[in-house]
Amino acid sequence: MTIAPVDRSVRIPRLLRLVDGAAAAADALGELVHGSGAVLLVVHTGRRSGSGYAQTLIDAAARYGHALFDCVVDANTAASVDLVADRIINLHPAFVVGVGGGRVVDVAKLAAAQNETEFVSMPTQASSDGICSPVSVIVSDDGRPNSVGARIPAGIIVDMQVLRSAPLPTWRSGLGDLMSNISAVRDWRDAHERRGETIDDFACLTAEAAALSVAADDADLHDGDYQRKLVRGLILSGIAMEMAGSSRPASGGEHLISHALDIVLAQPRLHGLQVALATIATTLLRGDDHRRLAAFYRHVGLPVVPADLDIPVETFLRAVRLGPQMRVGRSTVLDDVDEADIARLRAAYSRADPRSIIERADAMRSLEEVGS
Repeated sequence: MTIAPVDRSVRIPRLLRLVDGAAAAADALGELVHGSGAVLLVVHTGRRSGSGYAQTLIDAAARYGHALFDCVVDANTAASVDLVADRIINLHPAFVVGVGGGRVVDVAKLAAAQNETEFVSMPTQASSDGICSPVSVIVSDDGRPNSVGARIPAGIIVDMQVLRSAPLPTWRSGLGDLMSNISAVRDWRDAHERRGETIDDFACLTAEAAALSVAADDADLHDGDYQRKLVRGLILSGIAMEMAGSSRPASGGEHLISHALDIVLAQPRLHGLQVALATIATTLLRGDDHRRLAAFYRHVGLPVVPADLDIPVETFLRAVRLGPQMRVGRSTVLDDVDEADIARLRAAYSRADPRSIIERADAMRSLEEVGS
């Protein structure tokens, strides 16, 4: 059997630094931006930020002699992307630096890609793999989240000091987003075997390895070493998407359910928590044994049943039905779901025990505390 040669080019960040403190983060930024006098555009949420970290970073980076400008955005919308793009066109920065949670990073990442400007990701939360992915999630005017192709960052600088101060549910969200790779890869492999969809085994391997790296029985989201492991896993997940040329290795039916929840819920929960809940659902829909995964979720405080996120079962099942419409053409386990499957899922939730490790009120209260 002869294997035809395939040209393969994967762009990865030129710089990755996990540091402690704004001064060390500014030093890392100085490694990437050679010489003095470079124009940098820092995108952040201004006074809406709970940490105020962007201004601290700007002050710390000023000693390098760069011309630092900022742009304040308040949502991951097309209007926010246009606002940043206008600043890029006017300033011609060497780098756009996204400082904040996933929404800010996505806006800055997409605006930079559209204007062929280098992007630096500086997350203040480890809530999703968007800190390194070549994809931005942008909300349309009708409230529908859309995954838009962007470009992987030129550099990733993670200040673990500011991440440690982020609410615990943001760490759970990142862990849920990362663990969902297992479901996403399963969907991709099924689509390859049953429908002939092209697959990238290296991307699958990377995405699965990233998820399995944090699936430890002694996982502790309060532990600094485990937190660093989770951050690295999220970065690897982003690189898997770059390898694949799409979000396929990190986004399957579980993400489609989460996108549907964004529409059907008056107040959507954190993305990674919704994805974690949906990963249990896709595992059940495949008829796979979910018990080990559910036990791990219970241990780290991730949701197993809709009640864990105060979501009515019928509302969640509505999102399951709606999921395939979220991305027409992406083959997942949801394509073959019928009302008998929905009934089995409903029955599974009715038999489940209520959450015992984490108080639901804790997760709900944190939603008010988490910024963009």
